[in-house]
Amino acid sequence: MKPEMILKADILDILFEDRNKDYGAYELRKQYGNRLLKATALMMVVVLLFIGFNYWGKSMQNNNYSLADFVITDSIKLIDPVQPREDPPKLEEPPKKIATIKNVVPRIVPDIEDTDPTPPIDELSKEDKAIGSTDQDGAPPTGIQSPPETKETGTGPVAPAAPKEEPAVLEKSEIMPEYPGGPEALKRFLLKNLRFDFEDQDPGTRIEIRCRFVVDKEGKVSGIEIIRSAGKPAYDKEVTRVVTKMPLWKPGIQNGRTVNVYFTLPVIVEVPEQ
Repeated sequence: MKPEMILKADILDILFEDRNKDYGAYELRKQYGNRLLKATALMMVVVLLFIGFNYWGKSMQNNNYSLADFVITDSIKLIDPVQPREDPPKLEEPPKKIATIKNVVPRIVPDIEDTDPTPPIDELSKEDKAIGSTDQDGAPPTGIQSPPETKETGTGPVAPAAPKEEPAVLEKSEIMPEYPGGPEALKRFLLKNLRFDFEDQDPGTRIEIRCRFVVDKEGKVSGIEIIRSAGKPAYDKEVTRVVTKMPLWKPGIQNGRTVNVYFTLPVIVEVPEQ
């Protein structure tokens, strides 16, 4: 390259002077700036499109309302009472009987002296004395005599123990009471009848109410009480009102017969978004 052209030439032209420019390296380096500019512009367009679609989707979501947002009872959730887990009793097999033979060990004892000899036959046959358990003086017997008195030794039959009385209302039974139709039917009943006023509650607030009552032998609900209040008497009264309207339950069973059993019903109310 001529000296007067060096100042006007590009650095690539100087590097590739007297070299094969058709090989490819020269063309890659010469167009590198253009390719970098195009890639940067394309990336910016993709980012702007992503931000625009995201903003548009959020604005559309904020403007959409469904019927479920205004249905208060759809936010009620029921929690099944937690029952203590009981492991089934382990059945122990009785030990097997082994054939044995009695081995009597001889025991040496001293001779028994007859300290109370039996009276002779002649004495027993006399009619001036009655036969008794002891010797005693008295008048001759006349007529039929009453049997001699005996002392109680405490070896007679033992009276059977009185059966253990069960409490009037059980805390739990082998088979707990059940709403007719099961938990799903109970949930539908509550959703249909519960009505709450959430004007003074913030959206998303969770309110828990626990109601305890007795299911008697006939399946009737009685003894309703609120054991965990929501902090607002109106909510407690509403749960009590709905529980009072319940139909007959399937009663609890203990030892094969129906019994009175306590039942705890937890209700969780979630305040819907306005």
